[in-house]
Amino acid sequence: MPLEFEGDAICLSGLTGSRLKCSVISEYYPFWWNITSGGPSQNYQFPTSIVELDAATGEVYIKDTKETILGSSGHALDLKCSNQPNTRNLKIILVEKDASCYSHLKTVIRRRWTVVNTGLAEGPITKNLSNIYLINKSLDSALADIDKLSLGNALFFFDPLRSVEYSTIEKVARKRISSFYRTGTEFIIFVFTSDWFLGRDDFTGLPTTTEETSWSEEQKKTVLEADSLLGNTDWRNLILTNAAINEREDGLIELYKNRLHKWFRYVLPLPFNPKANQIFHLILCSNYEIGVRATRNFYSGKTYNPKYTPDNKDAFSKFKKNHSDVFAGLSGNQRPLQWRILWKIVTEHEEGVCDCRCSDFLSIEKDSEKRQHLLEWLKEKGYLSRFNIENAWNLPVQQYKLNWPAIKEKLAIGPPAPLIPLSPKEIKG
Repeated sequence: MPLEFEGDAICLSGLTGSRLKCSVISEYYPFWWNITSGGPSQNYQFPTSIVELDAATGEVYIKDTKETILGSSGHALDLKCSNQPNTRNLKIILVEKDASCYSHLKTVIRRRWTVVNTGLAEGPITKNLSNIYLINKSLDSALADIDKLSLGNALFFFDPLRSVEYSTIEKVARKRISSFYRTGTEFIIFVFTSDWFLGRDDFTGLPTTTEETSWSEEQKKTVLEADSLLGNTDWRNLILTNAAINEREDGLIELYKNRLHKWFRYVLPLPFNPKANQIFHLILCSNYEIGVRATRNFYSGKTYNPKYTPDNKDAFSKFKKNHSDVFAGLSGNQRPLQWRILWKIVTEHEEGVCDCRCSDFLSIEKDSEKRQHLLEWLKEKGYLSRFNIENAWNLPVQQYKLNWPAIKEKLAIGPPAPLIPLSPKEIKG
C-alpha cells in the first residue's frame, strides 16, 4: 500500500487504531525498561535494547484529528533522550528499509532530539558508541548487523504494514531464546487482521474455500503470504471456509498464538478497531508474567475493559472446604502451596498457562520436582488440564492450562472477559 506523509509524519487513520496503539506503547516502553534495567535500586545498570524493525518516521499524523503524535520509534527515542543519564545502557535500534521513511526519520530526530548525532547513529555499527543506531537496510541485512551488538534484555517490535514472515520471527527467536522459555527477550508483533479477509487497496482477501482451482491469481498470492505469516499450510482447512469473517479472524489469531507459543509461554493479542470493520492486533510475546499482566492492564485501562478481579476470599473459602486435607499443620493466615500456585496462575498467567519452570513459582516452592507434584495435584483435582504445545527446544516439560469450567464449578470464578477493542463511535462520544 502506498505511503503518505504530512510533513515528516507518516499518515495513518483512526483514534482507536494508530493513536491508541502508540499510547499503549508509550506506557509499555518505560515500564519494560525500568524493570529490565534494574530500576533505581540497581542504578539502571543492566544493558537493555529496544529494537524497532519497521521504525517508519518516528511521527504519526492522525488523519481523523489532523494531529501529529509520536510513533512507537519516537517513543523509544524519547525514552532514551529524556531520561539521561539513567538510560546510558539502553540501546535504541531503528530499522527502516523504505528510503523515504528513513529520510523523514532522520529529519524528525534532528528536529526533536538535537542531542542525537544521526551521522554517528547510521555509521558503522561496531564503531557507534552512542547506543542509538539507525539502519536503512532490508530486515535480513539489518538482523545481521544487529547480531554484532550485545543487546542485554531486548524488546523487538515487528511493525510492518500488514504482517511479518514467521521465518523472521523464528530467526530472531532462535538467536535470542536459547533455552526453555528463557526470559530477557520480548516481541511485539503487529498483524492487520481484517486485511486478510476484507482486503485493502491492491491486496485481495483470502478465498473462502480450499479448492485451489477456484482461486484467482490475487487470492493465490494472498494464500502464499498467509503461509509465510503462519510458517506452514496447516491453517488452510481451518480458515479458508465460508464462516463469518469475525470467526475466521478469531481463528487466525488463535492459530498464530499457538505458533508463537513455541518460543513464548505467554502470548497476548491486543485488539484495535481503527474504523468500521477493520481490526488489527498488537501481539505481546513474553516469558515474563508481570510484564504481560501489566500490558493487559495498560490496554484495559485505555479501552474500558474491566480489570480482572476475581473474589479471592470466596474462592479460598470454597477451596478450603473442598480440600481440607491440604490445610493440615497450617495455622493462622498460612495458605497451602496448592492454593498459592493456583491463585498465581489464575491472576497472573495469561491464558492460565504454566509449567514447573515458571520463574514466579520459585518464591512459593524452590524445588522443581515438588513444583511438578503441585501442578499434577491441581491437574488431578480438575483445576488444570494438560496443554500440549510444541516447544522450540523439544524438552519434555509438561505444560498446563487452567480448566475454567471446573474452576467455575468448584470456586465460582470465571476467566477474564475477552478484550474488546474501543470503537471509533465510543471514543468520539
